[in-house]
Amino acid sequence: MESLNNYEKLKANGGLRKLGFASVVALCLTVIGFFCYAFSHPFSQNQVAEITETWTYYPKNSPDSTFKSRYVKHLPQIRPNQIMVMERKMKTEVENPMLLIQGNHQWIKVTIDDHLIYEYTPTSTGGLASDNPGKSLKEIQLPADYLGSVLKVEVASPYQSYSGLPARVFVGEANSLMAYIFTLSIPQVLMMILGISISVVLLLIVGRTLKKQQRLDVQLLLLAAFAMTIGLEAAASDIVAGLLFSPIVNSTVAIILAALSPLFLIVYYCHKMTVMNTYYKYWVIPHLIFSLSLLISVAFTPLDMPEIKPWIDAVNLFGTLAITIAAICESHQKNRFYVFCTPWIVLVALAHCFLYIMEIMGTPYNHINFSGLFFIVILLVIFIYTVSEFLTNEEKNRKQMNFLEVKTALLEESREEMNHHLAEVEQIKKAFRKNLQMMQLLVEDGNLTGTQEYLAELMEDTKRMDGLPRFTEHSLTNLILSRYQKLAEKRSIDTSFNIVLPPTIAITDTDLTKLFAHLLEHAFRETYAITDPSQRKITLQVYCDQGKIHFYCEHTANYYENIFDRGINTDLPEKEEFDLWVLEKISKKYAGALKKSNTEKTDSVAITLSV
Repeated sequence: MESLNNYEKLKANGGLRKLGFASVVALCLTVIGFFCYAFSHPFSQNQVAEITETWTYYPKNSPDSTFKSRYVKHLPQIRPNQIMVMERKMKTEVENPMLLIQGNHQWIKVTIDDHLIYEYTPTSTGGLASDNPGKSLKEIQLPADYLGSVLKVEVASPYQSYSGLPARVFVGEANSLMAYIFTLSIPQVLMMILGISISVVLLLIVGRTLKKQQRLDVQLLLLAAFAMTIGLEAAASDIVAGLLFSPIVNSTVAIILAALSPLFLIVYYCHKMTVMNTYYKYWVIPHLIFSLSLLISVAFTPLDMPEIKPWIDAVNLFGTLAITIAAICESHQKNRFYVFCTPWIVLVALAHCFLYIMEIMGTPYNHINFSGLFFIVILLVIFIYTVSEFLTNEEKNRKQMNFLEVKTALLEESREEMNHHLAEVEQIKKAFRKNLQMMQLLVEDGNLTGTQEYLAELMEDTKRMDGLPRFTEHSLTNLILSRYQKLAEKRSIDTSFNIVLPPTIAITDTDLTKLFAHLLEHAFRETYAITDPSQRKITLQVYCDQGKIHFYCEHTANYYENIFDRGINTDLPEKEEFDLWVLEKISKKYAGALKKSNTEKTDSVAITLSV
């Protein structure tokens, strides 16, 4: 008979699990180390720089109203389509000079000593001043004699939110300049990798669930969509994206993804709620309708994406307050997800609240994608919770499958024994019928002695009709103990099972099976090691008393002389330690206690469970 405990399986799988975990950690550290090195060693910092402190700003129609960029970061008095001039003198010489300029929904015109070297305006594109300029990025080769020349950049935007903001200008040696630009995009690249990777993992879990259970996990699908939009939005808002896509495509994709990210998140939050979901829906549904209507309206109205963004930010602002209240209420109601995530949800929601207020009030544009960064933080928290919950459920399912295999094996053994018993009963029935006929004849003849002999034979036959051993009212316990009783007979072990249990008890079948299996495996292993079969004895007592279940198992043992001393088995102490570890784990789960004691000839384990 095979052992019911899973010591060998755990022993075999432990090394693989440790190796897999170590490989994942090593891979993560390698990736992080690579990006850290790339961040600190990508270029010669002496040959490239972003120009921020040496500009002179002034409106083109009022050149006397000048402002120094060291003290002023933008000109709030600039109106839509009004031209703002950025001017400075080129003082640093580098080889192969290159100028890189980034516009954020701005028309741009660049001159060196009033000589035009680049123009991205409605005139050059053949459009209107009210058209969306998008997010542009352009490399411009500077003339060889640029040193001492005056660099002038004219900037205008059709949108109030971007009017008065300076364009982003980089200057330096061509190769170092591009390396510097890629350095600036490393945070966005990391966010993109994290978001898309998490989304792919979640989609694989969704596909696995769909295949195995024929069920679509909507919650994980929403979380995967949220992760994907964060990753793609980080890529679209990256400075390097301006080199890969046209300004309009770059701007449109970035704004649409930035608008969809919070929508997927709030719907996911709603699905995770158990108490507040009914009330939270009263906010989620109007929020979805309003935001999606604004996005769709761009296709049928003169509105542009940058014009509807402040409205979307405004509704998101109130959304952060709504989820803060709902998350705290759910956490108070002991919702496991919100108990774990609420501190982070509230922190990220309040951070977004301040970001939305700053954008609505027209605070100067920040080049750091704080919104995406905060979303990545909450995504990582939710992902960690989701993975841990998935692994926990997988472990529960695995344990359940192991238990079902054990129970099936027990039932198969019982079925074979029962089939054999039924065949024997059928033969007894025939003999019983024949004996009754003989008794009838003897009674008619008045042969009392012969009748008594046949009665004694019939009584003996009735004893043979008993079915499986019945130790208690609990069916699973009968199956387990029946198995071990047969095992004891094979190993010449004298057993005494005194079990008093009701038909149902407040212990899961899995835990009860583990408890009996490890108790008896422990006892059988040490008892069977005794060389003298007459000294092999196991006593098991189980009973309920005042809301507690008591288990007491005592067996004979000889630690000084047994068959394992002759090299038959070498891992006896290791298996004993494992059995006791499992028993102690189960006892703690049910707020119980385990006590082990031994003498020179006996070993006993007492377990008390509170149920």
